[in-house]
Amino acid sequence: MSEVLRLTAPLPEVVAEDSALDQALQGLRAGSGPLGVDAERAGSYRYSQRAYLVQVFRRGAPVLLLDPIGIEDFSRLAELLAGEEWVMQAAHNDLECLAEIDLVPSRLFDTELAAQLLGLEKVGLASLVESHLGYTMRKGHGQADWSARPLRRSWLEYAVLDVEVLPDLQDALAEDLSDAGKNEWARQEFEHQIRPRTSTDPDERWRRTGSAGRLKTDAQRGALRALWLLRDEIARTRDIAVHRVVRDQVLVEIAKVQPTSTEELAAVPNLPRPLLRHASRWLDAVRDGASQPQRLPARTDGPPARSLRAWEQRDPEAAERWTALKSRVIERAQDLKVWTQTLLAPDIVADLAWQPPTDPGARMLELGARDWQVKNTVDLIEG
Repeated sequence: MSEVLRLTAPLPEVVAEDSALDQALQGLRAGSGPLGVDAERAGSYRYSQRAYLVQVFRRGAPVLLLDPIGIEDFSRLAELLAGEEWVMQAAHNDLECLAEIDLVPSRLFDTELAAQLLGLEKVGLASLVESHLGYTMRKGHGQADWSARPLRRSWLEYAVLDVEVLPDLQDALAEDLSDAGKNEWARQEFEHQIRPRTSTDPDERWRRTGSAGRLKTDAQRGALRALWLLRDEIARTRDIAVHRVVRDQVLVEIAKVQPTSTEELAAVPNLPRPLLRHASRWLDAVRDGASQPQRLPARTDGPPARSLRAWEQRDPEAAERWTALKSRVIERAQDLKVWTQTLLAPDIVADLAWQPPTDPGARMLELGARDWQVKNTVDLIEG
C-alpha cells in the first residue's frame, strides 16, 4: 500500500497583502528548477471564475500561498516568473483566471496532457502521483468554497501538496515521454495550450443551456433566452454560481410551460422556492421572451451536431464517412498509445468527414491541428 503524502515542512502563511509579497518572493528566488503553479477557484459557488488562491513552488524554496483578494499587484511575481517553465496539472482549468491577474506562462509542462499523450488510463493528479511517485493523496478540496475566509487549515494543506508534487511528477512523466519518443508531440501540445482562446459570442451562450433541445417552438426558445439572461444578471450581481439561482433543467421547463401566474410557476417541478419571492420578474421574462421568438440557427455547410441521427438525416454518405473515420482514428490512437481526442479533436474529425478536403493536411492545420497530429492521421482522411 502506498504511503500517504504529507507535509514535510511547516504550513506556510498565506500572503494576503502587497507589502508582504516582496519578502515572500525572496524565498522563491532562492529556489531552482521549474515552477509548480496552481490556482483554486470557487466555480461551484461563485459566478466569477477568478482565482481565490494561487500556489507557486520551486525546489529549495517554501511554497508560496497567495491571496488574490488581498494582493492587488502581481507584477513583481509576474517579472520573477517571466521566461520560466511552469508545471501545471490540467492547465486549461486555471490559465484564464491566472491571466486575469497578469500571470501568463511563456513555457509550460502540463502533467495531465503528458499523461494523455502517454495513453495512461487515469490522468488525474492523485492517480499520477500514486502511479509515478508512489504516494497516495488524501481526498482533495478542489470543489470547496475557496472564496470563504479564513481558509481552513486542511484546505491549505491540500493546496500545498497539490503544487509541491508537480516538479517531481514532471521529471517522471518527461522521462516516459522521452522513452516513448513523444517529446516533440508534448512540446507542440504545451505550446498550443498557452495560446489565447477565442471568446464565445456571449449572445449565443443561452443556446447551450442543458436540455434546451427539448424546446420545440421559437416562442419557447425566446422565453429561454430571456430567462437565461435574467438568471445570468442575478448570478452576476450576487456573485453566485448560476445553478444556485436555478438549474438548467428547471429553466428549460419554465420556458416550455410558459407560466402566466405565480401558481403556475410554483407548479414547475423542482423550482427553487426562493425564486417565488420575485415571481413577477420571472413571469415578465417569460412573457417578454416569448414575444421575441428565437429561431434555430440556420443550417450551414458545416457538419451538424455530434449526433449520428442528425448526420444520417442531412447526409447519409457523410454519416458513413464520419463513422468510419472515427473508427480509424480510435484504432490509430490505440496503436500510438495516446488518447483519441488528444490525437485529433472530435470537431476536426467531424469537419473532415462532412466535406473531405482536397488537401487534408492543409485543412487540418487550418482547423488548429498540430504538426504531429497531421503527420500521424493525415493518411486516414479520404481525399
